[in-house]
Order: sequence, then structure tokens, then C-alpha cells
Amino acid sequence: MQKKQLILLYIIISIVWIFGSNSLIYHFLPSSLNDIAARIKEVIYVIITGGFFYFLIHKTEELHASKEDQQRLSTLINSMVDFVNFKDGEGRWIEANNFGLQLFQLENVDYRGKKDSELAKYTDFYAEALRQCEISDEETWRNGEITRVEESLPIPDGSIKTFETIKVPLFNSDGSRKGLVVMGRDITERKEMLKELKEREERLRRTEKLSVVGELSASVAHEIRNPLTSLKGFVQILQVEDVKHQYYYQIMLDELNRINHIVGELLLLAKPQHVKFSKAWIQKLLHDVISLLGTEASLYNVQIESSFPNEDLFIECEPNQLKQLFINIIKNAIEASTKGGKVTITLKKEDGNRILIMIEDNGSGISEERLQKIGEPFYSSKEKGTGLGLTVSFKIVQSHKGTIRFESQKNEGTTVFIELPIVHERPSKED
Repeated sequence: MQKKQLILLYIIISIVWIFGSNSLIYHFLPSSLNDIAARIKEVIYVIITGGFFYFLIHKTEELHASKEDQQRLSTLINSMVDFVNFKDGEGRWIEANNFGLQLFQLENVDYRGKKDSELAKYTDFYAEALRQCEISDEETWRNGEITRVEESLPIPDGSIKTFETIKVPLFNSDGSRKGLVVMGRDITERKEMLKELKEREERLRRTEKLSVVGELSASVAHEIRNPLTSLKGFVQILQVEDVKHQYYYQIMLDELNRINHIVGELLLLAKPQHVKFSKAWIQKLLHDVISLLGTEASLYNVQIESSFPNEDLFIECEPNQLKQLFINIIKNAIEASTKGGKVTITLKKEDGNRILIMIEDNGSGISEERLQKIGEPFYSSKEKGTGLGLTVSFKIVQSHKGTIRFESQKNEGTTVFIELPIVHERPSKED
């Protein structure tokens, strides 16, 4: 009620009291009691009026204190960088801070007394998110305890923010719902930082592992090759002189060649050497590798298909290393393919002075756990594998300032993406 209306009401009641009480006194009381009744009437009027003003002042102070508390609460929650929302027992919004209103695009909406599903009508982009909030609130009510969940929220610019949301249900003494406090903290940057930290730790771990393997390789590989050469020579002599045991000699030679191949890979992992780049025709390198692995593909009953652009593409590289890279990847694809399978090799020229080679198979695929460890030395799913082939491949791509990544689905196949620069940037010489 407005102040003017209260004053007008007070004046009317006072006039009615004064004239009404006087009329009653003079009509119904003896004249000898009129003065006493008038005095009593005035005392009653003063008491009632004083009580009324006391009540009015008291309520005004309470209202003022309540507004101050509400203002302090509003200032507090609006200063928070978290989403804060208070709801009643029916899920209707009571109070929300500016961050939350801006987040859901409800700045100019009279949100108080409305449920999430009702507010969804005011924002097309966040309509579904608000409906999901109402469902999540109901789960919190049913659980009857504080819940903490991570929720992903799409943003109009196309990105996705992650919120750590805490919901606190409040109940009356009889168990009925009293209210719900919702607080959401944006942890997108924290999660990205943790992810980046984890990736850095993983890279550091791999680097340390490669460093150890490199040092070991440099000191051991040469020592292995010397007796290996002697053993191979003696086996070849025995193979010529002893016709009876040719089968066993051939197994020995095959195993010695496998050891020699492993030693060669170990030497590639030794301390980095200066790589001399030259211009090479990339289509020819790939054709040579396909021809080299054609026989092995036939043994596995796997077909190799290629798709190259008509334009001749020349890149600056170390041709032998790229051949080794392609052999490792394509050979893995052949071995992973099922009988009657297909390996597809695609070459594309990308924007920005780069080429992309995609090697795709329809084999058994790679699990998510194994994908995380691809490229680590001595990690292999093959029975006789060492894991060094892919480690060498990663090292070759790194030395060529390129990138390599794997995409795979279990029992569907794997695609390897190798991106290499066409021309390597040379450091400018200062005069």
C-alpha cells in the first residue's frame, strides 16, 4: 500500500472515530458522564494510534532489514564468477545471479516464479539445456542428498563449456521439499590445462624413454652386429655343405635377418644425426613402396589401391627415410587386414605448402587404450613385434617437421594421416 493511501486511511479512520464516538457518548450516556467518557475515548485513541505507529515502524524496519539482506545477497552472488541459482520446493526460480542469467540468455526475462521448462520458451538456443536441468533437479530431489556432476554446455560461438555443478536439496522438518541451491563453476580452462599437462607429461615420458633407448641403441647395436655377421656367415657355410638340414638353416637365417632388422631400427633411434634433404617425387616413392610390398600383400590376400593427383608433387625430404616410414605403415596395414581386405593409399595436396598421405585399412582396428601408446618403443600387439617400427616412423615424421595421427575403430579398420611440408623453412641469415 502506498504512503498516500495509508495517510488518507488514517485520516478517515480518525475522523470516523472522533465524530462517531462523540455521537455515541452524547446520545447514550448521561450528561454527567460525558466529560469522563470523552477523556477515556481520547486515551483509547492515543493508545490505539501509538500501537498502530509502533507496528508500522516495526514492520518498516523489518522490511528495510529484509531489503538490505536481499541486497547484500544479490551483491554477493552477482560478484561470483560461478552460476548461482535458488529455487523453491517446486523448482521455480527465486533468485539467480547475473552470470547465470547471461549464461542462459535470460537477462531481460522476469524469471522469478518460473520453472526451467517455462524459461526454456524464452531462449531457443538453451531450451533443451534448461529442460535437462529440470530433469537433473528431479534426480537430486529423489536422491535426497548433495550431488556433484560435470555438465557440458554448448555456447553460441560453437565451443563447449564444462561446468562442475553442485546441487543442494533442502527439506522441511516433515520431509517435504523446501528449496534447491544450484551452483555451477566453469572448469573448462582447468580441464584443458589438466589435459595439456597430462599430454606434456606423456610427451616427457616418451622423450625420456626414447632417450634411454637411443643411448642403449648407440652402445649396443654395433656390438650386436659384429657377432651377428659372423653367425650369419657360418650358417650360410653350413647351408651349402649340409643339404640334410636346410629347413633348420633357413629358419636360423630368417631369425638372424630379423635380429639384424631390429638392430637397424635401434640404430635409427640412436642420437639424432644430421639429415640431408633433397627434392623427391613423392608419387614415385609411394609407387616404389607399393611395388616392394606387393608380394607380401598377395600372401595375405590383401589388395593395395592408390589414389594420387595428376599433378607431380615434389617435396624436400630424405627419400630413404620416407620409404622406411611408408613401408612401416603400409606393412602394418597389410598385416592388420583380413583376408580379402583392402589397403587404400591416398595422396593430397593441402593448403599452406603441405601434403597429406592417408593409409586406410579395413582390418581389426586398434583399441582406445592401444591408440594412447602407439609410437612407444617395445610396445606392440604383434606376437614377434618390438614396437620399434612405429617409434622409428614417429621419429622420421618429427625430423621432417610433419605430423602423424591415427584414427581407428575396433573391428572396422584404421586410418593413418601423415602430413608433411613440401618445402622446409630455412633460417634467415643475418648480415
